[in-house]
Amino acid sequence: MVKNSPVKNIKTGAIVLLSSLVLFPVNLLASEEKTQPLSFIANTEGLSGFMLWYATLYNTNKLYCALVTIIILPVIGLILAKIADIIIGKIGLDLRSRSH
Repeated sequence: MVKNSPVKNIKTGAIVLLSSLVLFPVNLLASEEKTQPLSFIANTEGLSGFMLWYATLYNTNKLYCALVTIIILPVIGLILAKIADIIIGKIGLDLRSRSH
């Protein structure tokens, strides 16, 4: 198996740099002058409890919603990993000791 040569990496980097320098101004010139910013709003109709609170938080303050998401996702991942560990242990698989 042949590894990438430094010359090939430099050529690839030069191609990427040149294409981005060419395409970036084209995209700027192609954009419309008067554009309205996109506004994404969560529909809270029919929601209750945590889902209503989270959707309202998303609609009112996107920064706090992002911070809450950053906290919630790892916690949920940890809970699911612990549940999977318990289920795998009940099945009889021992994933703690691996021999190669």
